[in-house]
Amino acid sequence: MDRSWIGGHNIQIGDVTGHVTILLERPSFRLELLRPVASPELPAKARHQPSYLLHPGNQVVPYRQPVADLKTLADWRDGGEAFSVLLLHGPGGQGKTRTAQHFASCAVADGWSVAQARDLSTAAPALSPAEGAPAERLLIVVDYAERWRYPSLLAMLESTRGAGRARVVRVLLLARSGTPLWDRLEAELDGLDMAYAPPMSLGGFAAASRAACFAEARAAFARALDVPEVSPPVPSDLADPVYASPLTLHMAALAGVVAASQNEARPADISRYLLLHERRRWNASAAAGTVRTLVVLATLFGPARTRESARALLLAAGAADGPAEADRALTAHRALYPSDRHLAPLRPDRFAEDFLGWHLGRDQDAREDLAALLTGDGTPLQDGDIRQALIVLANAARHEPVRDLLDTVVTRRADLAESSPAVLLAVAEHLPLGTALAFARRPIKGVELSYARLRLAQRVAEAVPDGAPPDIDIMRLWLLGRELLEYGEYAQAADVLGRAVRQARAYRDHPEIGDPAELAELLNLYAQTLAFSGREQQSVHATTEAVELLREQPAVPSDVDPSRHKELLARSLANHANALAETAGTGNLPKALAAAEEAIALYRELAAEDSDAYGGALVRAEERVARLLHEVGRPEEALQVGLRAADMLRRLSAEDPEEHREAYGNTLHNLGLSLKATGQSEQAVRALSEAADHYRYLAQHIPLRFLDRLAGCLLSLSEVLEGLGRVGERVRVLRELVAVERQMRERGPVPDERRLAVTMFCLGQQLAIQGDDEHAVAPLTEATELLRSLAERNPGSVPVLSEALIRLGSVQSALGDRTAAEAAEREAVALYLKHDDASEEGTSEGRVTPGRWNGVGDPEGQ
Repeated sequence: MDRSWIGGHNIQIGDVTGHVTILLERPSFRLELLRPVASPELPAKARHQPSYLLHPGNQVVPYRQPVADLKTLADWRDGGEAFSVLLLHGPGGQGKTRTAQHFASCAVADGWSVAQARDLSTAAPALSPAEGAPAERLLIVVDYAERWRYPSLLAMLESTRGAGRARVVRVLLLARSGTPLWDRLEAELDGLDMAYAPPMSLGGFAAASRAACFAEARAAFARALDVPEVSPPVPSDLADPVYASPLTLHMAALAGVVAASQNEARPADISRYLLLHERRRWNASAAAGTVRTLVVLATLFGPARTRESARALLLAAGAADGPAEADRALTAHRALYPSDRHLAPLRPDRFAEDFLGWHLGRDQDAREDLAALLTGDGTPLQDGDIRQALIVLANAARHEPVRDLLDTVVTRRADLAESSPAVLLAVAEHLPLGTALAFARRPIKGVELSYARLRLAQRVAEAVPDGAPPDIDIMRLWLLGRELLEYGEYAQAADVLGRAVRQARAYRDHPEIGDPAELAELLNLYAQTLAFSGREQQSVHATTEAVELLREQPAVPSDVDPSRHKELLARSLANHANALAETAGTGNLPKALAAAEEAIALYRELAAEDSDAYGGALVRAEERVARLLHEVGRPEEALQVGLRAADMLRRLSAEDPEEHREAYGNTLHNLGLSLKATGQSEQAVRALSEAADHYRYLAQHIPLRFLDRLAGCLLSLSEVLEGLGRVGERVRVLRELVAVERQMRERGPVPDERRLAVTMFCLGQQLAIQGDDEHAVAPLTEATELLRSLAERNPGSVPVLSEALIRLGSVQSALGDRTAAEAAEREAVALYLKHDDASEEGTSEGRVTPGRWNGVGDPEGQ
């Protein structure tokens, strides 16, 4: 990849110029097929603007190829996988767009088609469909990947795996921040069986090359500004790490050329100096103030979808008094920044962010106007527009006035920051501690935000200084522990909440900060972490303490809502029932059922007073009783209660799917098991299949918590399908179960090591029953290897190992490998003779143990 492509036709990423057509369109995204184009000829005044000269798409400075980075990209592109994803990340100005454009242009020269993916929740121009199909090799570039709605990004990846007739697809994601996006995406790619390369970040300019890079940029800018004789000196501080950024070095070169051409000293504040020159052309306009406002709006919300939407934005922002004035303003902006689109944003991004900081710092009214525009009702802004604006502001939050605006917006409308994980992750890093603390205390809403909320809680916990008052320290630990629990980091959550509980116990009788109800809240959360960490008996002790605390304090202070005490006691009883049911053996099941029924009685009283607030909790309490009835051997009663609970949760989920998804999934799973136990297998398949759909969604966002539940549900479904003799469907379910089990093992110790081995055995056995001996060999071989390892530690696995060996031998024999078949059969016989007293252990029908807990993800559990 040693082509310079400078001065020729190049692929432009982001800007819609030239012949761009739609390759694939879906409701949430589309693929735009790109073709090489020459940079448009613009008037000299526009070409002399700093924003034009620094824009990577205009390629004023020759592209200095990062050889090692391009080789990594080329090796990934030319790898053997049919489909693969790579994330290229780095801060603004690091060269991501320029590198992507060069890489894409080289791909076209090598016979690839290139497309860019566009999130349709933000502005998108009208384009015509592509004629014909792309080449057999397709490169897809996703700019600003961190701004996409996560479900849309996943849908795009799934759809593009089979885009047109392309047989080889590469998806290059460009993002400022790599870790938050990749942490979520990596597990999902595993689950979708998609190949990917390790994320890479651009290294920037090495210290030894910076003088040459500066000289090259200096000469290019001097030619572009028609002052080729100007040659300002190389800065003396080029060794400073900030000059590793190509944009920073180019801005220094451009500022040096401009200053030298006007006999001025090299400016100390390079960005401010270049912004002054950018604004000189605005000031020549008859309405310089309006132009500044338009540049702000374009930077935050642009480009606009249509002229009508751009006009509506100007009117809503007060930048024009009527449609005619708005049209004149749009025409003036387009003259300053020629583009195929209306309100084209100021570029490069970091230059635009510096302008926002300067403008908002000088104009307090502008901050208030923008806050009103973002938070007010009846604005023409769509969700995608607001999401984009908040992320831009977060990227610009190194400037204090921008941070102040973010704080104002989030204080007035916290729900805007919750519009997507990308927004919350971006915004949370820049909120003042007080705002961040208030935000972190908000009730949990849906699983999409779990990772972002955890990062916010971690930031709050780190920001609380050592030696903080005990009530603040307890709150810090409570917030962090709650989010760790929500995200499935049970061991860490147990440690954090354990510390909070110990502090709360120490201050229980303190006249100012002691509160038995808050201690009970902590104990409920702590009990859940203990159970999920395998410390079931300690969990029982914690829930017992919570119930006793609340029974000891029946009198409620006059300033406290009496329903709070009743609701907390009901929740504590429900969690106590869960803890008792989790302990070994069945001796505690009657006690668990009694506690659950007492909880139901309290929830019924609460729901009678306020059905909107407590109706969902009552339904979940009834489902809990249904599960326990099943476990104590009363499946018919369990079925009737479970059917009522499922019907109610179906209605509640239709109104608010995110709030009730976990409970509905658990209810359907347990209902499916009750249906199976009462001989209604067809209905059981439907219930378990629907439960699996919910768990898939949940596991997509919080794999640590929900992969195990998905695995348990799939195992239950496979058993019902086996009883119905639906071999083909069972094979599909077992294949998915194997993929889920592998994801769990990659993430660390699994709750049930034996389940993967048994699943592999069942998969191989079913394939053999279908007559597919060739594909049965691999899962049976892996099953025997896993079972051998387990048998060394637990002789109870020997009978299953023997069965797997016999089946493996049978398949090998059918394929003509008699030597291997005889070896497997001899090993099986030897194991039978050695362990003929061992009792056979079959796969058991397990209830949804993680889903028993009332509180994680539910409003009544916070």
